[in-house]
Amino acid sequence: MKIAVFPNYRTASVREELARVCEALNRLSVEVLLPCDEMFPPADADALFSACDVAIALGGDGTIIHCAKRAAAFGKAVLGINCGRLGFMAGLETDEFDQLQRLIDGDYDVDDRMMLDIALTENGNTVRYSALNEAVISRDALTRMIEIDVANHDIPMPRYQADGLIVSTPTGSTAYSLSAGGPVVDPALHCLLLTPICPHSLHTRPYIFNDDARLTIEPRWREDGPRVFLTVDGEEAVAVPRGARVTVTRSEKRAALIKMQHRSFYEVLDRKLTNRKG
Repeated sequence: MKIAVFPNYRTASVREELARVCEALNRLSVEVLLPCDEMFPPADADALFSACDVAIALGGDGTIIHCAKRAAAFGKAVLGINCGRLGFMAGLETDEFDQLQRLIDGDYDVDDRMMLDIALTENGNTVRYSALNEAVISRDALTRMIEIDVANHDIPMPRYQADGLIVSTPTGSTAYSLSAGGPVVDPALHCLLLTPICPHSLHTRPYIFNDDARLTIEPRWREDGPRVFLTVDGEEAVAVPRGARVTVTRSEKRAALIKMQHRSFYEVLDRKLTNRKG
């Protein structure tokens, strides 16, 4: 069996935990595949996803999300080992390495998670992104709010006046959307969440759409207004040019997250938010 391990070296404890994981896997006669460079160039990572049977992401939720999105293109499942703070996406904690035998035996469940396709279009040119958590359209600084037009299948909704908007998957409902007042949604559901960030109107509330929604988001530009950015899964922000639009739909790809423990989503949510063990 071949297992690719993707560590986030920027997390303080990862180097120590990486040595422990590799040692545990070697004892189980597993061939461990590691990136040849700490920066994980795409060609290097893709080669590992192609060659492995399963992948392990060693870090926090951001590491697990990034790894699961890349693995989805190769139809590979990912086991997240939490070396971060919350670890909503993790299948194991660092004190549960004795469970790795079950990974080798195939004694685990796989959660298929819905993803989003995001298209940023300007003057007929389109750049595409994938999200497991969310796409965020927001202003660049603590200045005045922005106005945003939203339509679903070209049917307009009321204009938003807010610091920005979050379009998230059910998986992303416990991330930025939750902090902005959005609902908690079971990740087994198929839907899109639209959550405003600090809206001007008290009557503005989050929306939940069916998974066949096609949301088109267009910021309204003013000469003296703030710049607008698109951020996908907390990665590098991309400027949304004047006159551009962002389209968000359900992706045909699905992320596969390995679950080693028989805990319900609500049990995990309670444990993580209250910082309880066990």
